[in-house]
Amino acid sequence: MPILPKTENSVLVRTSFADEKAWLDALSVVLTENEDGFRAYVEVVDDPAWENVEWEQLREAVLAAENQAAVLFVVDHDALEPDYPILVVDLGEALRQPFRCVARELWGVDNNLNLANMDWEHFAESADPDTVFRGFA
Repeated sequence: MPILPKTENSVLVRTSFADEKAWLDALSVVLTENEDGFRAYVEVVDDPAWENVEWEQLREAVLAAENQAAVLFVVDHDALEPDYPILVVDLGEALRQPFRCVARELWGVDNNLNLANMDWEHFAESADPDTVFRGFA
């Protein structure tokens, strides 16, 4: 496995290389400021060496890099579907079940979890029954 970058930002890792256009569209949504000027601050990893790697292995690699972020984002095959439901993986000591977050709302998860403004449960429990967080109602 290649080494992930050491960063204070969340790491966003691409693991599906099946649809270049969907990847670029998802990335654009993640990196674009919303109407209030917020965006996700992520270190993008676009390396085919990570293709089809499971989130558990990615989590271990990020932890080994001693990154300071609270979350890891994974753009896998499912994340290339409409609304780009990106997998959100907790990097805390307690291994919590991942959930998905649509790309346009990723800024809120990234910003609030990394600044400890909100807890994992605020987002995970607000996910729809399909485990995708689409924002707060």
